[in-house]
Amino acid sequence: MKKIGVLIAAGMLFAAAPSFAQTVGTCPRGGGGNQPQPVRILFALNSSQLPPAEKPMIAQAVKTAKDRQVSAICLIGHTDKLGDKAYNQKLARARAQAVAAEMIRDGYPAKDITIVADPEAFGNMSFGSDNASEIDRKVTIFYAR
Repeated sequence: MKKIGVLIAAGMLFAAAPSFAQTVGTCPRGGGGNQPQPVRILFALNSSQLPPAEKPMIAQAVKTAKDRQVSAICLIGHTDKLGDKAYNQKLARARAQAVAAEMIRDGYPAKDITIVADPEAFGNMSFGSDNASEIDRKVTIFYAR
């Protein structure tokens, strides 16, 4: 059963990668002090599948971006500190790509989305339990202008 989960995750990594026009790299700078607050989209352990409960938050982020005339969005994929760093890099990117796909479906232009994979960078330093790092399994949506 574990192998099937890994195969599904790997398939999602490859399926999401080439189908978008968004930039992969560094986030645009600037935007000023009146930018909307960042939005955090949470993911399950070892998963890049977008949880259905998070989709309304993404739709609201797209609406906010349109209403506030945001010209660029940066999606930073994160992971917890569990597991291999190379795998976490791919997982972080796949999470960001999943959020990008949903934002594009909700009408935000792909060309205005930048994806960054930043695994483990902002991880919770409390290694006491698996639950301590749930908040680190996320994509952060940053707005720029």
